[in-house]
Amino acid sequence: MPTAVASPRTFDLALPDLALARGGVVRHHRSRGWWWSREGDTPEAPQPNVPTVLLVHALTGSAQAGGPDGWWEPMIGPGRPLDPAQYRLVCFNNLGSCYGSSGPGVDGFPSQADLTTLDISRAILQALDHLGIRRLHLTTGGSLGGMVTLTLAALAPERFERLLPIATSLAASAWVVGWNHVAREILRLDPGYPHQVTRGLEIARQLAMLTYRAEAGLDQRQPRSAAGQTAGAAGYPVQSYLEHQGAKLRRRFAAQSYELQLAAMDHHDLRQPLPGETAPAVSRIRASSLVIDVDSDQLFTPAQAEVLTQHLRAAGARVERATLRSIHGHDAFLMEWDTLAPIVTRALHLEVPGR
Repeated sequence: MPTAVASPRTFDLALPDLALARGGVVRHHRSRGWWWSREGDTPEAPQPNVPTVLLVHALTGSAQAGGPDGWWEPMIGPGRPLDPAQYRLVCFNNLGSCYGSSGPGVDGFPSQADLTTLDISRAILQALDHLGIRRLHLTTGGSLGGMVTLTLAALAPERFERLLPIATSLAASAWVVGWNHVAREILRLDPGYPHQVTRGLEIARQLAMLTYRAEAGLDQRQPRSAAGQTAGAAGYPVQSYLEHQGAKLRRRFAAQSYELQLAAMDHHDLRQPLPGETAPAVSRIRASSLVIDVDSDQLFTPAQAEVLTQHLRAAGARVERATLRSIHGHDAFLMEWDTLAPIVTRALHLEVPGR
């Protein structure tokens, strides 16, 4: 008899105060989560022995990973790789974001906060503790979500069985930090900075979109006018596309949250030890991992995925590698659904030593 599936839902948790790695304390800490599982398995009363898949969103994502408007909707649902009849699917809005978790403008969030992936990860661990979820069957995320995925497994190696980090890295490269710096300076040039940023946020997003895509994919989806023709009143197609993407982000996101998520990415470096430790943080990871790069990614290159793989193996973790082949660049992990599906299925069944 098929397992009955409940409807996906969001929920809010009141959590303990959280001290931030670079100073300051989040008071009245709140975390917004998203949950999809079988009937009877709820955030209020999680059933034992339901394997949990933790999804970690990227820079401007939200806790809503699946269902209508979910950022990984094609991967999630009955009959799909991440099936709520088989797995408890959980995602939390990043600390410092603007979709329900503690962040700028929310009571108790420090006005001078400077976030790291350690902070976002510790907030997620607090939420998992509150729910009584001690073991994670699979944890996955792309880009900043991949950084947090790795950091979680470094902070609590005994809790994470399998990892699927996608289009991410062991540490933010100078290339990544440099792009983030330019985006941040664009925000700060806006006349309404920091509380009423409009055009600055649009242009920062336009810049980011060019790093998220690759030339071949843009040429395919936003081809310029035919030879001998000039741009129309709205400009060349790619110009209209970038304006659309910028305006869309301005309507749904906050500049201060954008800065904080950029900072978390910049500060990410698992080559450094955790506070109170001496060995590199990556050396603590024990989870079986499937490290995925995108062959056309210009932001988190395949070479960075290989460095990550080598460090994980040196730490004694079981690691497999795969490449997502796409003309679309970094954002392929949010676009190439047919190619991603078998990768996610493979990650769900990674062998875990001792189990």
